[in-house]
Amino acid sequence: MDFYTRSQLPIISFEEEPEFLDNALIRQALYEKPCNLVFVEVRDKLYGIASFGDVVRAGEGPVPVNRNFTALKGKQFMKAREIFREKTNILEIPVTDEEGRLTGMCSKNDDLLYLEYNRPWEGNRYARPFLNKHKVVRVVRTPKGDVRRQRLVDLWIEEFQKYGVSCEMIDLCDILELQMDQTPILFVDEELCLGSKFLIEGLNRHTYNTSITFTFRLFERKATELGFDALIAKLAESGIKVYNMRYSTEQNTEGRRRLWKSMYRMRELMGKPYVMPSYAQGFYEEFNVGDYAAEVGKLTFNIEASNVYSRLKDVKSRYLNVVNGERITVGQPSEAERSIWFFGPCLMVGGYVEDKHTIESFLQERLNREGYSCRVVNCGCYDTPYQEMIRITSTPMKPGDVVVLHVDNQPFTAAESIDIMEILDRNNVPTEWLLDAPTHGNHKVNQIYADELFDRMVRDGALTGKANNGEGRSLLTCDLAVNTLFLDLHFDNYHPVEGKRVGGIALHGNPFTLGHRYLIETASKQVDRLFALLTEDEAGILSFAERYAMAIEDTKHLPNVTIVPGGPFSGTRNDFAVYFVKVEPTTMREGTYASFKIFAEVIAKRLGITCRFIGDERHCPQMQVHNELAKEMMPSYGIEVIEIPRAQAEGGSISASRSRRAAAEGDRETLLANVSKSTYKILVGSDD
Repeated sequence: MDFYTRSQLPIISFEEEPEFLDNALIRQALYEKPCNLVFVEVRDKLYGIASFGDVVRAGEGPVPVNRNFTALKGKQFMKAREIFREKTNILEIPVTDEEGRLTGMCSKNDDLLYLEYNRPWEGNRYARPFLNKHKVVRVVRTPKGDVRRQRLVDLWIEEFQKYGVSCEMIDLCDILELQMDQTPILFVDEELCLGSKFLIEGLNRHTYNTSITFTFRLFERKATELGFDALIAKLAESGIKVYNMRYSTEQNTEGRRRLWKSMYRMRELMGKPYVMPSYAQGFYEEFNVGDYAAEVGKLTFNIEASNVYSRLKDVKSRYLNVVNGERITVGQPSEAERSIWFFGPCLMVGGYVEDKHTIESFLQERLNREGYSCRVVNCGCYDTPYQEMIRITSTPMKPGDVVVLHVDNQPFTAAESIDIMEILDRNNVPTEWLLDAPTHGNHKVNQIYADELFDRMVRDGALTGKANNGEGRSLLTCDLAVNTLFLDLHFDNYHPVEGKRVGGIALHGNPFTLGHRYLIETASKQVDRLFALLTEDEAGILSFAERYAMAIEDTKHLPNVTIVPGGPFSGTRNDFAVYFVKVEPTTMREGTYASFKIFAEVIAKRLGITCRFIGDERHCPQMQVHNELAKEMMPSYGIEVIEIPRAQAEGGSISASRSRRAAAEGDRETLLANVSKSTYKILVGSDD
């Protein structure tokens, strides 16, 4: 979470209470100070807000002032964090003083805090080849007088110049014209990016090109995508057939020209990539009766996601059902000889159809009818390619399985490419069956895609080859996955020095307490170099950026300590799921073993770690099992396990849970007994 002061926010002031806002007023406020919200004041007090959604719902007319919004009196940062965690649709919360005057805004997005402590590209093996593809980037100017943002922009420009990348400074008003080419447009943080989308898509009614607009943080992460091709090749080498559903943009036939013309027209009409009931009559054809189009056309997919984890949230309803992060495949058998796994966004998720009309359900029905013992699994989700790589490598597969994917329309050399535009053209698909893209089709399009997949799999022998009937295995333990998605991003220029003693610690730090600092200080005295892997999974009330800032601030006096983002496979739901689902301690061993195996066989080997430090966890049965298994398992890999007693304060052990409780209750004395002043400031928003 981050805090934006009043001076950074777009504010429209009135003397009398307005019922509506003119689009021109909103547009002017956003051009001066881009944000995801516009704030309305009456006689110097916060009266209401206007959001992107408010503007879209108003259409071409005046925008109603939203009086029903969440706000906080004073910097109740812990309360704000609780709201963000409970209500995923809220991204910003206005903050007022006791008299109702706007003082600032809490933002769930914390790009600025992360950038202040992160050094871009350092140790990232993909940086140079990635940046070589981008000789020029366009950087959007920060609002006038915003010193914090400007300082970070200047730092990033310096980094780009080190790699020979030119930076072209542009204004918000330039984006609409410039987004037509493929030069990346970069924003320092998510709030500026959302403000830009608010202007272009919400107010100006133009399509916003999300394929070239990035925050600095997301652009840095995109470098990792260079490793995607190698990961897909690893799948193929493991005996897994991979199909890549993508589309060409060629218009070399009458059918393709007809379809692309219709899809372009739909983009202009809709202005947004989801089905509007008013456009759905031809789309749903024989099913368009009653409220069907309105209900199915606006199915809502909620995402449980962090930068290292993403799944659909479970839901049970008439047309949409998700269980354990997977959308239901109708007719799926409980057991089968092989599994067919689908990965990707809307095409695979089935964003415009009910459960029984997804590609997966149609394919499952055909497989069942033809007598094939196959289980079709919908792992589709709306996420980034980096998150998609994590999802794929975290999924238990076995030789003989099949993978079908669609990721940013990317090509993969080891996958069989299926051009879905060629399929649409060959089947003479009516324009009414598609919306604004070949991946946004109706139930009849999904049936065609499913039949095509079935025919390809039969032709290739993918459904009849030898299947491994043993337990599915995750590819996490493969060196390639862990190195590609974690170690290569932080340690490409690091090589262990012979004779030097290297230690490792894994911690969550929610928040980073004086106990964590004591653990690291004590461990640092016993080694030449210590790596502290900070869990990136956003499981707790504090974001990774907040915990990362706390950890670096509290250990900067220790020259041999390096705080490192833990990546997707260090104490996250990908490798240590048993901790997050809170299973009984007696059932934790298998899941904990998998996490330690990744650490010992891949991470420790690459970093030269020969000792693992753990804290005394006798107060927590789950973590006690974790420690016992560490002592049992690590020595077989040549790794010594050293347990350090917990630090004490006020007659008891220093506790992260006590710190969170004290912060929420405003108990300054207890909080400062458990955390440093720098952590205190991040938690409560001030030094007082």
